[in-house]
Amino acid sequence: MAIFVVVAAIALVLQLGTLFALFLALRKTAEKLEGVVGRLESQTTPILSTAHAILDEAQPKLSEITSNLAESTATVRAQVAEMAGATTEIVGRARLQAERIDEFVHNTISRLELTSEFVQQSVITPIKRIQAIVQAVTAGFGVLRRYRSRRKTESNSTGADADEEMFI
Repeated sequence: MAIFVVVAAIALVLQLGTLFALFLALRKTAEKLEGVVGRLESQTTPILSTAHAILDEAQPKLSEITSNLAESTATVRAQVAEMAGATTEIVGRARLQAERIDEFVHNTISRLELTSEFVQQSVITPIKRIQAIVQAVTAGFGVLRRYRSRRKTESNSTGADADEEMFI
């Protein structure tokens, strides 16, 4: 047992030495980290204070920009709504005018058809009838003239001449 106690004591002393060495190493590391942190803090403090000052200065401007943007959006919405109303009104009027033009064209075509039919019945048909009568009278006069001229030529010529004329 004495040997066990001595071995245990030596093991405890070795552990104590190892722990003390770890303690010293951690202390050195902590001092180095404190130095690095101090340098980082001294370098970042001006940057952070500048950023804070910029944000402090920009906050009213950002508020004003946001306010102006909201007003502009409201104005644009009002203008778009007004334009939509005007567009709707213009489209409605255009449709009404298109309907009126369609009705006008339809009425004009109907009147032209009626006028054409009236002219056909009142003027052209009687003219065709008169023309037919004139042609009939002209044809009748032509037949009479030919008949008279045949009679004259028959009386002036012999029967052989008449046969020759008929042959030709």
